[in-house]
Amino acid sequence: MKLQRHALVPFAATFLAASAVTVIAPTAQAGPQSAAQACAYTASLLAVPSGAEAGAVTAEGGAGVYAGEIEFPEEGALQHAGLWKDGRFTDLGPAAGADGDLYISDVNGKGTVVGHGAELRGGSDGFPQYSWFPVVSRDGKLERLPVLPGTYNVQTRAITENGDIYGDGYGDDPNYTEVYKWPADQPGTVVKLSGLPRGSHVEGVDTDGTVAVTAVDNPKGTWLPYLWKDGVAKRLPIPAGAAHAQINGIANGYVVGDALASDFSRSAVLWNKNGQALALPNGSGADLVNSSGLILGSNKKLAAGLWQLTTSLGAAPSDGELNTLGEDGTLAGAKARAGTTYPRFPAVWRCG
Repeated sequence: MKLQRHALVPFAATFLAASAVTVIAPTAQAGPQSAAQACAYTASLLAVPSGAEAGAVTAEGGAGVYAGEIEFPEEGALQHAGLWKDGRFTDLGPAAGADGDLYISDVNGKGTVVGHGAELRGGSDGFPQYSWFPVVSRDGKLERLPVLPGTYNVQTRAITENGDIYGDGYGDDPNYTEVYKWPADQPGTVVKLSGLPRGSHVEGVDTDGTVAVTAVDNPKGTWLPYLWKDGVAKRLPIPAGAAHAQINGIANGYVVGDALASDFSRSAVLWNKNGQALALPNGSGADLVNSSGLILGSNKKLAAGLWQLTTSLGAAPSDGELNTLGEDGTLAGAKARAGTTYPRFPAVWRCG
C-alpha cells in the first residue's frame, strides 16, 4: 500500500457527545474538485473485541480496509492486531513470541497486515532491553517474517498491493540502518536492498515501486531524503533555508515531509512530481499524502491541518488522533466513546 503511516498525529481531544459526529473541515476527494470545497467529516467507531480497553487504527488499505492495535486490561496482556475488512473485524492476536509492544505499520487492499513485535533481549542496569522483529498476517494470525543472519531491531514499514514487504533494521554497523525486502514471489525469503545510502529508513513505497527513504547519519548528524528505484537512489533537494529534510509519505509521485533547520525545528514540505521542494503555508509538518495530492499534517500551532498540494484547506477533525489518510479523503485513528474523553478506540472519519 502506498500510503505509509509515518507516526501518530496527536491532536487536541475535544469531546463531542455522540458516537458519530460531524466536524466541518475543507478537504478534497480522490477525484478533481475545487480546493475550496468544504467537507463534513463524520466520525464513527469501529468494532472491537469484547473486553478491549483501548485501540487505534494505524494503517489503511483502501476500500474500507483498516488495521491497527487493540489493548486489553489484563495485567501483562499483549496487544492484539486487528483487521477491519468488508465490514468484518478479525482479531489477529499478538505477535508470536512477543514479550512487549506490537506496532502495526501497514495493510494492503487484500487485507494482509504487517508490523513488528518486541522481544526481550537481555537487560542493562536493571532495565529490560527489547528488540523488534517483523511479522505478517497469514491464516488469521500474525507470524514472524525471516530476517538475515546477524540483523536485529528489524521493523516492517510498508506492504504493496502485490504483497512485497519493505522494512529496515540493523546489521553489522550499529550506527546505520539497512533496508530489507520480503518479495511476494519468493515466500519465506528476505533480501538486503543495494544502491541505498547508509542509514536509510523506509518511509513509503509508491505504486511504481519507488521507495522513499530518509538517510540518517547519526555520527555526522545529517538527515537526507532519497527516492530509490531499480537499484538507484536519487537525492531530493533540501528545501531553501533548511539544513536537513526527512520524508514522511509518498503517493503518485508526490512526496511529503519536513524541512529541518540546523536545530531540527521543522516545517512542512511537498516535493512535487518534478522534484521541486515547495513549502506548505503555515505548516509545521506534513505526514501523509494520497494520490490526488491531499496532505495531512500539522500547522504552526501543532493542530491538525489539511492541504491540497500547496493550498491550505484549514483544520482537520480535532476530536481524536489521526493516523491514516485514504484515497477518498477518509481519515482514521482513534477517538473516545460517547460520554468520555479517554480511553480511545479505533475510529474512522468519513467525508461527506
